[in-house]
Amino acid sequence: MKINKIYTIGLFLIAMTFNSCEEALQEEVFSFIAPENFYNSATDAEAALVGVYAGFRLIHMYDRHYMIGDMGSDDTFTGEFRGNQDRIQIDEFTVDPNNGIIRERYENAYITINRANAVISRVPGIEMNSQQRENIVNQARFLRALLYFDLVQLFGNVPLKIEETLNVNDVASPRVDFNRIYDEVIIPDLQAAESLPESPRLEGQATNTSAKALLARVYLARAGNDPNSPYWALARNKANEVIESGQHRLLNDFRDVFQVENQNSQEHVFSIQFSSLQGVGSSFQEFFMPRGINSTTGNGNGVNEPTPDIVQAYEEGDLRYNTTFLLELPLANGTSNFYDPKGSCQGFPTPCIPQPYIGKYLEIAPPRGNLNYPILRYSDVLLMYAEAANEANGGPTGEAYSAINQVRNRAGLPDLAQGLSRDQFRQAVRHERRVELAFEGIRRYDLVRWGTLLEVTREHFQRFYPNLSGNVRDHHLLFPIPQREIDLNPGISLADQNPGY
Repeated sequence: MKINKIYTIGLFLIAMTFNSCEEALQEEVFSFIAPENFYNSATDAEAALVGVYAGFRLIHMYDRHYMIGDMGSDDTFTGEFRGNQDRIQIDEFTVDPNNGIIRERYENAYITINRANAVISRVPGIEMNSQQRENIVNQARFLRALLYFDLVQLFGNVPLKIEETLNVNDVASPRVDFNRIYDEVIIPDLQAAESLPESPRLEGQATNTSAKALLARVYLARAGNDPNSPYWALARNKANEVIESGQHRLLNDFRDVFQVENQNSQEHVFSIQFSSLQGVGSSFQEFFMPRGINSTTGNGNGVNEPTPDIVQAYEEGDLRYNTTFLLELPLANGTSNFYDPKGSCQGFPTPCIPQPYIGKYLEIAPPRGNLNYPILRYSDVLLMYAEAANEANGGPTGEAYSAINQVRNRAGLPDLAQGLSRDQFRQAVRHERRVELAFEGIRRYDLVRWGTLLEVTREHFQRFYPNLSGNVRDHHLLFPIPQREIDLNPGISLADQNPGY
């Protein structure tokens, strides 16, 4: 039983006050039950937790995470369908405080945090099995940590809400230093979630290795680009706990990772669950497929396309290439459409479209697809371990080599050369993260924590889109606090806006 089987309860109606897209919530909320009349049984507690998970599928949350994590970097751009100015702003580094995508990401994160806060505060008062109660609370804490981790990386200082918001009189909340949010919420919540069981009770729920892997990622973000940070060792140790747990492994074939039948495999440490059959399908098929192509897999909008830079980043013989990119697509008339990543179409059969598309999430399905969105994969854990071990040790260890080589070998690539310096190994890990985790929404976050976002995107624009090279400014390390938040939150004034906006 997957957790995306939504229980349509009215507990979360109060959150609609702060929602920018009522349509997204109308599918989940049909009646109102006051909180004091709802949290009475284990069934209520489980349903409330499902409501928290459902929040990750609200508009511009993880269904469209790529619009920030990939399009806001050097990996993808908004392609054929350029009718949405909000996407163009992210793509071209011209975001302003009225950007609708950024606003909805911010608002829906807090809607979901409010749901998590309700579970964390109210479920302990329910008479039910103590282990089940603890499990539900710690899952909510894991999810709250993930949301706040996302917010501080995107916006820096943000309001800290750890109590349930019940009415508009409670919304006033100032921005809080992001270090405090790490120390008081993100890290403690994940440490509590480490007590979750090894196996989820419902498919897709967080486990103890989900918490450990996310904590490793948090420690990497805290380490930043400081070679002397103590967080490197913490990240290494936490990633190693996932490795040593024996709960996860790489699938033998990279292609299998992105098949519906394998999407909750041992390689998947935590994923956002989608299912078109249950009314909560993903939009990957719709947004990643070519526009106006009558294929057997359905039509798309060509919204999110790979940049020439990422297409050229793969080594010769990398087996991930043919899965990561869409190179041939069966058409409904029985012929095929071929895609030439080199952009020339010379020597290719007709018809040919001279740009690649994203192939990772391709499935034979309606526009609303069934593939989950991976937040943490085991290959990511191995690469986090390799990176952290190299930095903590002042150079690569044997275990660091072993971790990265497992990922490379599955891709059909040879082991890294021995004797690499700390910086050489660092660059090798950074390259491997890019090509292994392409289009999984992690690229921008990696570039920010490495301190290279501005340099990399400026160089990228200069090479491929020189007319945009002047757009990248120092303040683009963070997104603006949405203008509507400033207008409606008495705790935040215009003077509190991030610099440059």
